[in-house]
Amino acid sequence: MAKTDDLFQELHAGLAELLREKLVEGTISVSEMGILRQFLKDNQITAVPVEGTPFGELVSSVPNLDKVVHMRRKVA
Repeated sequence: MAKTDDLFQELHAGLAELLREKLVEGTISVSEMGILRQFLKDNQITAVPVEGTPFGELVSSVPNLDKVVHMRRKVA
């Protein structure tokens, strides 16, 4: 069982490294971004938006959903 655990640890670390390299290089595809998102979620990795960080700027660029006007759907 120890060999299997070692293999899983190696695969986990390898996937994390591969995704990080692709992200840093800017060669990550849309589908790989989905894999990265799920990988982070599966490992309970979360972030709090902080002003002056890329994540904070992303969050601040999202429109205030309370101020979005809802349109009525067209009835067929």
